[in-house]
Amino acid sequence: MSDTDWELFLRDLALCLSTYQDRGPAVVWPERAHSVLPSLDGTYGGEVADTEWRPAPPGARARQLAADLGHVMGYPVEAYERLLPAGTALPLGRVGADVLLFPLSGGARCRVEDPDPVAHRGGGVELRLRAGEMVFVPARHSCTLSEVWAPCRLLLLVLHATP
Repeated sequence: MSDTDWELFLRDLALCLSTYQDRGPAVVWPERAHSVLPSLDGTYGGEVADTEWRPAPPGARARQLAADLGHVMGYPVEAYERLLPAGTALPLGRVGADVLLFPLSGGARCRVEDPDPVAHRGGGVELRLRAGEMVFVPARHSCTLSEVWAPCRLLLLVLHATP
């Protein structure tokens, strides 16, 4: 992966956030995702599925992505990872902060629900989320992952933007 790949990937994440924060959920297909994602997926090894989100370890590229995105956006960003086994569902509920969620490998059905569908003209967004795609989930929304057909490695970036 080149520095240009990293910069273009980061630029697309920042553009998505600049456009959709305070507006609603969004799906983004960042440029060069297939070059960047393998470098983010190096901390699991042969471990069994996690039962909780865990912070990306020091020195991990996922942690570097969070730091670089935070620098570009001007607020702290934290990286968490999790391995979701096949056949499971994962309700994220409301995290309390905006998040970017993406599979590093595998995929899952993703349902993002608005807490007040009448006021926002819709009940939510539902899609099949695969590696190379990511979803922006605003703090006021909930998110559920389901229909995991093969183990799915997930990265969650928690955005601590000041209101």
